[in-house]
Amino acid sequence: MTRYILGLLIIFSTLYGYKEVRLNAVQAQGLGIKDIPIKSPSITRGVPFNAFIDFDNKDSTTQSSTFDVVVVAIYRREGEQIQQGNEICEISSNELNNLFFELENTQNKHRVAEEIAKKDKDLFQAGVISQREYQQSYLASRELYLKLSQLRNTFKLFGIDPDKPRGSFGFRVVASASGILSVAPKNTGEKIPAFTPYVRISKNNNLLARIKIPLSVSDYVLPGSRVYSEKGQYVGDVSSVSVVVDKNNNSITAIADLKEGVFRVGEIADVYIEGKQPKGTYIVPSNAVIKNAKDNLIFIKTPNGYAPKVVQIIEKRSKSFVIDGKGFKGNEQIASGALVALKGLINNIGVGGAQ
Repeated sequence: MTRYILGLLIIFSTLYGYKEVRLNAVQAQGLGIKDIPIKSPSITRGVPFNAFIDFDNKDSTTQSSTFDVVVVAIYRREGEQIQQGNEICEISSNELNNLFFELENTQNKHRVAEEIAKKDKDLFQAGVISQREYQQSYLASRELYLKLSQLRNTFKLFGIDPDKPRGSFGFRVVASASGILSVAPKNTGEKIPAFTPYVRISKNNNLLARIKIPLSVSDYVLPGSRVYSEKGQYVGDVSSVSVVVDKNNNSITAIADLKEGVFRVGEIADVYIEGKQPKGTYIVPSNAVIKNAKDNLIFIKTPNGYAPKVVQIIEKRSKSFVIDGKGFKGNEQIASGALVALKGLINNIGVGGAQ
């Protein structure tokens, strides 16, 4: 019988509208109800995302090795301002020793080959030897020159000066450019895997945020979206959104250029991204909407309590709803939290009663 009466009440309220729920502030607080503005910047920004703060790679140069190395000395630390040619650290490995031996051996061979080519050129011009003999010595010299250039460039890619590669303990890694040392070895004895940058030099202090976005909400993050700090301060804009999914955590990466705020490289910060929003709509938290029969209700704050209002949900998002803004002025306060108590009251069920 109780269920039958409840059904009639719900049908009646649906057909003829809902009456205002009379409730004072103390009662609302006791029921776990909190008032929020319908145009809430914190809701518009969405849920917080973890952002890794880093230097902008577009203005950086890196130095790494094609094989594992061990750090044997450190002269500069991360964050220091350095000049091109400054010693940063010393590294060592068996492969580097072998490469250094090959460099010295090729230098010696090239020096001898150049001398022979020069003498053969003089002999050819004097008519003592044929052009073919001179060409053979010239080509041998050029072949060694190309091999020597390749070896020297390999050392330069590692950040090692080929003209003065050896240091006190290993091979000297020097700065290939001037700027801020944003990545550098931290401890002697540290083993650095192959192809892992052990030096990165940033030409300026421009920062970016690498933001992990769950795939479920990735459609709402677009290049140009504004980024906010945890306190609601504008800090930058999304510059790019990856199309590749990280299978380990089912997320994509968005890159934001940071223009405001105080951040440190290596910091993990909570940021908000202002997602796209259809025109003429509001974004409200999911705990500000409750289902009553076939209606989706929100409760608008009034001087005497709350006025229930049926809303149309345009879109469901993670922890929020996009609702049609028809009939709203934009300055309303709405209830959020334990709306089940208000639902019970509009259906003439006591707060502590069954539903």
